[in-house]
Amino acid sequence: MTEVPERLRRGGSPDRLRLGYPDQLVDEVVKYARLGAEPALEVGAGTGRATMKFVAKGIRITAVEPNPRMAAVLTRRTAGAPVTVKVTTFEDYAPERRFGLLFSAQAWHRVDPAVRWRKAAEAVQPGGVIALFWNRERPADEAVSEELHKAHRLHAPRVRYEEGMLPDPPPWPGIHGLAHRESHVYRWQVALPTVDFVANLATRSSYAALPPEHRSTLFADILARLDTTVRVAVDTELYQARTR
Repeated sequence: MTEVPERLRRGGSPDRLRLGYPDQLVDEVVKYARLGAEPALEVGAGTGRATMKFVAKGIRITAVEPNPRMAAVLTRRTAGAPVTVKVTTFEDYAPERRFGLLFSAQAWHRVDPAVRWRKAAEAVQPGGVIALFWNRERPADEAVSEELHKAHRLHAPRVRYEEGMLPDPPPWPGIHGLAHRESHVYRWQVALPTVDFVANLATRSSYAALPPEHRSTLFADILARLDTTVRVAVDTELYQARTR
């Protein structure tokens, strides 16, 4: 049986495995927001994958991240940059001012639906922009997908293998004050070492809930079935709206 790397037995290493986001997306958000010298607010900044993309455009950012370990990585990564890190949930965050842009990368679905839109409306100034984006990842080769389904049926039939990483995008609710809305999909591909592709699976909650021995058996079978590299097709979805 193929040996399973330790990081797969532990459940993966989310920071190293995140794919990032297209430069074109960042350019579109910055252009749409027309920020000027105004700062932006990032919700669920994680370890700064998206943060640094916007910093590179000269934008000042207040980054909200509830996980202390991720916030510590974020603080180190943004040292010397115009980034203020707030270790708190967005639900509990009390903005000191209103922002010209609120953006959230791969995190908006984690914010409480009962309060997130009200909080966003309170945080963004009139004429400001709310931009939400995330990646949906899947094997580019259908044969790889079929092997993954076979391994799941054999070792983890109760785990539904989902090729998309996140649930359906939250629809813009019927809230007042959104004057214009638009969306884009950026399609791209990346080749990943198979061990990293499987480690990305290991970051999902459905796998973390498996007994360790079942998880190891599943991942070992997947590693044995696939070549050393997996080509991943990525759809990066962007939804943005301007307030009145």
